[in-house]
Amino acid sequence: MQTTIIAGGKGTRIRSISKTPKLLLTLNNKPLIDYIINHLKKNGCDNIIICTGYLGDKIKKYIDRKNYDITIKISQESKPLGTAGALHLVKYLLDDEFFVLYGDEYTTVNFRKMLKFHKQKMGDATLALHKSDHPQDSTVVKIDKNDKIVNFVEKPGNDWASYDNLTVTPLFVLKKEIINFIEEDKEVDFTKDVFPKMLKSNKRIFGYITEEYAKDIGTPDRYRQVQQYIATKNFLL
Repeated sequence: MQTTIIAGGKGTRIRSISKTPKLLLTLNNKPLIDYIINHLKKNGCDNIIICTGYLGDKIKKYIDRKNYDITIKISQESKPLGTAGALHLVKYLLDDEFFVLYGDEYTTVNFRKMLKFHKQKMGDATLALHKSDHPQDSTVVKIDKNDKIVNFVEKPGNDWASYDNLTVTPLFVLKKEIINFIEEDKEVDFTKDVFPKMLKSNKRIFGYITEEYAKDIGTPDRYRQVQQYIATKNFLL
């Protein structure tokens, strides 16, 4: 099973406490990347691609010093390509189906169960969904009775109550054909650009609703929440 980690962002919202790449931010004395890779290995992911950008050299140096005993390839973008644009740089490495995980996300989602759901639905893409405590600055979705996503609302602000608080977790199962919906050499976002374009082309995008833990560390407050969660659970992914 293959997972592509998107880690090209500049981390502007977290800079008040650290200028370290988010993948290398420490959570209870271990960097986020260690938690992510350990979780991927436990879930049967034996092929990892990391798409880096800003301060990507630091991420590469850290990985080169580690022995994860797993295949890890690193791609470095020369300019910002957004959450989706970086896939063009690694399109020849991609399996026919693969996971995408954002590099600031700490999660306990069971990848095997999510992949099973994706295959049963025979979707073109499956997105992890959860009830968010901050829907106002998230991507809110509407689904039908068959778990098919019918609409995306990007950062609804104070209008979020009109759409409920079912939001996208940055964990996806995608078919390689998604490349056809991503402009090359452009800054492209999955939820703003790619998935809405797929819906307009009648592609089947499903929502995998889960109550498993998933939270980004992109802001100081959320970073502290993840720290507290790990300390409370007293375990390492």
